[in-house]
Amino acid sequence: MSAGAATTGARAPLTLLYQDERVVVVDKPAGLLVHKTRTGSDEVALLQLLRDQLGRHVHPVHRLDRASSGLLAYGLDSRAARGLQAGLQAPGAVKEYLVLARGPCPAAFEGTAPLLDDKGVLRPARTAFTRLAAYPGARAALVSARLFTGRSHQIRRHLALAGHHVLGDTRYGKARANRRAARLGLVRLFLHAWRLEITHPSGGRLSVTAPLPPELAALLERLATET
Repeated sequence: MSAGAATTGARAPLTLLYQDERVVVVDKPAGLLVHKTRTGSDEVALLQLLRDQLGRHVHPVHRLDRASSGLLAYGLDSRAARGLQAGLQAPGAVKEYLVLARGPCPAAFEGTAPLLDDKGVLRPARTAFTRLAAYPGARAALVSARLFTGRSHQIRRHLALAGHHVLGDTRYGKARANRRAARLGLVRLFLHAWRLEITHPSGGRLSVTAPLPPELAALLERLATET
């Protein structure tokens, strides 16, 4: 098993955070569709880019919103994909995101409100939040969000319900807070899938992290100087 980044292809290649004979984990850029949709059928999607870059079929396991960035795991065969999906749903799975939230935030809190699915049915949902850094001058906080369920837009919705909206979120967020963040240089949703720890389909533990993109890391440096 090995980790690394791909460096071939005519267009800027996707960064591979991990790859072995059964699994690949890719670092998704913000703004890129995970797979083609009816409304975005003419757009290039990550699934196709990754398939072409590897020269082989890949099997999706989970998803990220277009506006989000960070790690996504794929199986390189159908059994590996099923194994990864089972690992994601197992009690010991760690699926953690970094979020810049409207502050101030408590040191630790949870979102447990059930959330409506796309059919209007309420589903149980749980997200655990931990404050990593506070930026009082910017009225913001860097928060880690750990998912225990996988509802659509779960982190964004739970934070909005708690009054700690994700900065840069044009759907569930607060326009005034977004404008303030934009003046500080935030031009996208600050939601990044950064840590994954699950059982590998072949046994053992798969543990991968994705560094913050440069534009988000630079923003945090600027926020640290705000008074």
